Amino acid sequence: MFVVYCPVCDRRTLLGVDEVDWVENLQPGMISVSGHCPRGHDVALLTGDMFKPNEDPRYYGPAPKLWHKPVRKLAALFAKLFRRRTNAAACP
Repeated sequence: MFVVYCPVCDRRTLLGVDEVDWVENLQPGMISVSGHCPRGHDVALLTGDMFKPNEDPRYYGPAPKLWHKPVRKLAALFAKLFRRRTNAAACP
């Protein structure tokens, strides 16, 4: 199965074995898979070792540093509470 984008439907969908019409080796390391989306529109997918897709525009990089400090404080608080609870349970 392949995940393809249909520009007519404006959505991504799975392209199963039944929807694949043609697989072509364009050049060493680049493969073209063409077929139909579930609604019958033509779709194509380029894949292979030599194919370099564009970066995902929805990826904004790593989380900003301002979130690291509050998360560490929260983790330290939970660790402290957990230690107190386990120490209280261990005491006779």
